Amino acid sequence: MRRNSVDALTIGLDIGYGVVKAVVSDGTVTFPSVCGHARQIKFQADEIAERHLGDQIQDDQGVWFIGDLALVQLPPGELLHLRGRTADEATMGNVFRTRLAKAAIGKLLAGKRDESVVHVRLASGLPVDHMTDALELKGALLGQHRIKTDTADFVANVTEVMVMPQPQGTIYSQLLTSTGEVNPVHDYMRTGVCDVGTYTVDVALDDDGEFVDAESGSVEGGVSSAHERIGALLEREYRQKIPFKMIENVLRTGQFRARGEVLDYSEAVQDALEPLRSATLNLLSDKWKTGTTIDVIYLSGGGAELVYDDVLAAYPQTVIVEQPQIANARGYLNYALFAARQVAAAR
Repeated sequence: MRRNSVDALTIGLDIGYGVVKAVVSDGTVTFPSVCGHARQIKFQADEIAERHLGDQIQDDQGVWFIGDLALVQLPPGELLHLRGRTADEATMGNVFRTRLAKAAIGKLLAGKRDESVVHVRLASGLPVDHMTDALELKGALLGQHRIKTDTADFVANVTEVMVMPQPQGTIYSQLLTSTGEVNPVHDYMRTGVCDVGTYTVDVALDDDGEFVDAESGSVEGGVSSAHERIGALLEREYRQKIPFKMIENVLRTGQFRARGEVLDYSEAVQDALEPLRSATLNLLSDKWKTGTTIDVIYLSGGGAELVYDDVLAAYPQTVIVEQPQIANARGYLNYALFAARQVAAAR
């Protein structure tokens, strides 16, 4: 994924509350949206660093473990998570987002250590109801950023930032091609998308290429509501906090390994998912009623498969997109390439 060209590197960047997804024309990186101050690893430090390449980053606030390295090596109390809206996005949420964005760029250009300047165009998104924060996010990401990780050392000069409603990325992943052209296969007039994320569920409606604000929106909750219920249940039963990765595994498989024995928690998982499924259906009903006028509904996000059966039963035109977790990032990239084509054609 290295770039030797003087042209700007265009990135579709989805800084999700659960997972960061960054897509370029020839590759993708993903990692959990979590970090914590680095600590000295007393044994197997080199082997562990090799296993988690790009998961150590340095900025003005110190050295950080991010992603899987942070989840494995830091206790839960030292982990910082990207949450929903903060009291001051400019000095809290966007500082976190910028660190994750820098880590993503470093992973995409792993091995680049010449301290040169790489010009970057970013396309990203925010939950529909958080779009009023778009200007502050642009301001945080624009400009020059030192990217100093365990695998890279250079300067990213972010020359352009596009911010759109998060689920709009999924629409562009279908409406546009990977080269930024209009997809002739997508012939729907009214396209809906439901993006089931970690802390929010978002819906957006596109009417022949136009975003319909009145029929788009967000609800707080997301997959985190199921994580919390499962985590609380396991903590009550075993009298200790269970690591996030183990809770996620229970959610996805319905099984928990306790003292070497594999236990069935599938019924508990279904109970834990009920608030997420209800919140998703309530949001869809509020914004789209019976969905009669919508040609197709795309389901995306890390929680897409967890609500698919319920959404399909209520809205039979529902389709899960390919690789639903990275659909937004892929669509952001498609849109950025489309916008570049439009500018070039106008010259």
